[in-house]
Amino acid sequence: MEVKVRDVSFSYDDKLIIDNFSCEFKSNKISAFVGGNGSGKSTLLKLIDGLLVPINGYVKLGSVNFSVNNSYPCRGKVGFLFQFVDRQIFNKSVYDEIKVGYKGLDFDKRVIDVINMVGLNESFLYKDPYKISSSERRRLGLACVLIHDPDVVILDEPFIGLDSRGKNDFLRLIKVLKKDFGKTIIVVSQDVDFLHKFVDYVYLIKDGSIFLEGDKYDVFSNELAMKSCGLKVPDVLHFSNLVLENKNVKIGYRDEINDLIKDVYRYVK
Repeated sequence: MEVKVRDVSFSYDDKLIIDNFSCEFKSNKISAFVGGNGSGKSTLLKLIDGLLVPINGYVKLGSVNFSVNNSYPCRGKVGFLFQFVDRQIFNKSVYDEIKVGYKGLDFDKRVIDVINMVGLNESFLYKDPYKISSSERRRLGLACVLIHDPDVVILDEPFIGLDSRGKNDFLRLIKVLKKDFGKTIIVVSQDVDFLHKFVDYVYLIKDGSIFLEGDKYDVFSNELAMKSCGLKVPDVLHFSNLVLENKNVKIGYRDEINDLIKDVYRYVK
């Protein structure tokens, strides 16, 4: 599902947070909002999900508009995994947590499908959610989102609280959701070292407006723009920039440091 945000504004207590904001997200693509604390990223996610209502402008999900003048039209088409997933969990078993709000008749089959989709298995269904690892609990949160088969999946800081292995596991899961299940994915994260490995398009946000947008390499490699928004350039891209600046050698940009090392070795050789 394609998502379009057009001329959207939003304020908290008469303080304008989002001002005349427009952007769009292509079907079956992974896009990211990045920016410093208080830049408006999470507010934008809530506007897209319908948790907040814009004071002007509209959000278009597929062919249907949502604005201040009409009710949210696509409930269930957008799934939201919140930053602190523990705050979304209330039941004493994984099974009971996933079934919340699901209306389908094929519930047991659907539960098994989504638990497998997020890389867990049926042995988890009757476990206590608070006795599984933080990485597994985040996967449970995503399963609770996917049970409704949303076309658009929103992920707010999905790597918080995960160690390096947990981050890589969740990164692979995000790629699978795009490639194998055709989901349109919108991510907010300040962990640019992981973001640049899988996103397609980036919106760099500052003070509720787009400071820079474009292909991930164009945005993430822009040292001045990233710094002005309180962010660092991903390490692998920073290294490429240093080689170009100090040695006048353009070795290109890669997602993984190991691939970059291979490129450097080929050049030296």
